[in-house]
Amino acid sequence: MCTIGGIHISQDEYILFKNKDFTRSFYEDQIISNRDIWGAEGLETFAEDPATDDVYSGLSIGANKYGLFAADAHVNITTNQANNYDILVQIALEQGKDIETAIPAVQRYAEQNESWWGNIVLVDASGTVALEVRGKTLKIERATSKVHRTNHQYLHGVHNGLENNDSNSYGRFEWAKNHLEDANNIIDLKKMLASHDKELSNGTPTGICNHTYSQTVCSYLLHYKTGKTTLHHLNGFPCQVSHYNEQQLFN
Repeated sequence: MCTIGGIHISQDEYILFKNKDFTRSFYEDQIISNRDIWGAEGLETFAEDPATDDVYSGLSIGANKYGLFAADAHVNITTNQANNYDILVQIALEQGKDIETAIPAVQRYAEQNESWWGNIVLVDASGTVALEVRGKTLKIERATSKVHRTNHQYLHGVHNGLENNDSNSYGRFEWAKNHLEDANNIIDLKKMLASHDKELSNGTPTGICNHTYSQTVCSYLLHYKTGKTTLHHLNGFPCQVSHYNEQQLFN
């Protein structure tokens, strides 16, 4: 359960963001990093028992050396025979140099390999795009400067595929929309990822920084500016951990 999105500031500056929400408080990233791609691997397992070994495949967020960024958010696990949607993020970054080459690469793979339902956001120098993946089909929203997704499929209307709303996908979608209207830089996005727009019945604040059934376990921002890609990353609730670790990629 995640909140993902991107903003396109100019051809020389754009940002992808992701709050990774999980139904358990422990989570350890598995990172792929080489001269062509940086990415955090995706999970096929969601066990709450820390003794259970996690199974990883694909990428849940990543960037490539060409300046293409991609991230996904869970919607629905359909059948055991379907593939993890994280594989589609990896396909986009391995086979695409930009949004226009990544989309057909994802489409070709999806048409031949059924996937779990998920949302994918792509950002590059040209703008932002959201892909809603269902089985072997894609729906595409070509945005201009800003796009976001949570854990239901906005383009499908009332048939949005949401498994349950325990993680408040609807609320996070609306709150992100409101925050993004005034978000113009990475500082604004970090504030948004740490934001609380609701109080639970027990008095616990929650929001895009999620303290509900699914808790925010880490936050990522990928920032492209004048030819350089920088990763900003923190573990834990972003409302409680203000310092992001920064790493320049593809030196």
